[in-house]
Amino acid sequence: MSKIPRPETTAPSPKQRDGRRSRTIETRKRIVRAVTELVREGKVAPTTEEVSARADVGLRTVFRHFDDMDSLYREIDEALGINVALMLQMIMKADTWQERLMENIKARCELYDTITPFLISGQVHRHTSEAVDASFRRKVELERAVLQHILPKSLQEDTPRFEALLMLLSPEAWIRLRRDQGLSTAAAIAAIHVGVHAVIAPQKT
Repeated sequence: MSKIPRPETTAPSPKQRDGRRSRTIETRKRIVRAVTELVREGKVAPTTEEVSARADVGLRTVFRHFDDMDSLYREIDEALGINVALMLQMIMKADTWQERLMENIKARCELYDTITPFLISGQVHRHTSEAVDASFRRKVELERAVLQHILPKSLQEDTPRFEALLMLLSPEAWIRLRRDQGLSTAAAIAAIHVGVHAVIAPQKT
């Protein structure tokens, strides 16, 4: 009996490979965009099913692009970290360190109001993801470096006051003021200013 010849297979052309690569990149962007939208809408831990439905792709496609949901959150957190870095390292134009500090506070608060849902989502996943936890630690060190760049040496070396300022200007403090204490943006900024001015005021001997 003669064997049935197998159909010849040909390697994909460069154009076909480029097309597949483009579709893969676009699908990945849709999945990341879906998670971003869901978190922004208040779902701090979207399920795979919710992501699949919002991105209009199958569950298998979600898992094929990301080993698990943790890897997806890591990618979003990395993008968030870049935005934080860019905002915190903005060029400040004021002449005195006190004025530059006020500039930085304004920039921080504007940023925190925008990224609060993502910060909360990150906190939810932090205890189960070493990568997300490490990202939070890096952001704290960035906040520390920016503050050290602004403050005079006397305040940098005054550990209790420096750490108090770092805490007052943290995203966690902002979330507490805005969400838990129910303050408006303006009221929250005013509260931060009160605390900051109390800390940086000349110490009585």
